[in-house]
Amino acid sequence: MKKTLGLALALAVLIPLGSSAQGLTSKDFAYYLPSGPGSLGISLFAAGDPVVAEAPATDMPDLGPAPAASTFLGFQSKTAFHRFSGWMSGGLLLAAGVVGGIHALDMINQAHAYRDGLEEFDPATCGPIVASVYGSSSSQALRWTHVGLLAAGESFYIANGITGSSFMGKLEPGWNAPRIHRYAFFAHLGLMVAEGVIGFLMSDAMQSQDHEVFSELAMVHAGIGIAIPVVILGAGIIMKDY
Repeated sequence: MKKTLGLALALAVLIPLGSSAQGLTSKDFAYYLPSGPGSLGISLFAAGDPVVAEAPATDMPDLGPAPAASTFLGFQSKTAFHRFSGWMSGGLLLAAGVVGGIHALDMINQAHAYRDGLEEFDPATCGPIVASVYGSSSSQALRWTHVGLLAAGESFYIANGITGSSFMGKLEPGWNAPRIHRYAFFAHLGLMVAEGVIGFLMSDAMQSQDHEVFSELAMVHAGIGIAIPVVILGAGIIMKDY
């Protein structure tokens, strides 16, 4: 009787265990297995998501935002401003030369039209005719446009000369772009001085109503006025790869 009762109890325990063991997988047993090399521990299967190790703390100080790049008068560098002021001075002075040429042609056309309207032409009247034409509204409009472009171009020219002088150093031997650029600077600087002197002489000839002197000076003045921006722009072009 006791053996029968013991056998029944054993079957009652083993049958449920046997049926539930069919649903077990390797993951269930992995709970009791090591999670990696080394000592025994709880498997990652029991914890759900993998554990990510935190990065070790460092002692680097907080340097804040990166410093802004240095600029020069709003430009990326002094070299960039030097190039910009050079192109601007050359362009504005070239425009001033064109307007000056138009002014001279306008005066010549007006003066000749006035002279051709006279019954008898006397060369002595050339001075008063030129003075009269010079004071006309169209002549004064072109004159002050010429002066305004000159003033703007000269401003950029001075800025370009100041920044350029800070770059001056020892030149490599031989004829190269930096050497030509520097000599071109002295060339157009000399032309600028000559142009100013001729301008004062033209004003004096205008006041004295000396037509011949004024005409000759006007031709030289126009030629130098075109040569200056050509030399400036040429000096900039030759340095395009530097």
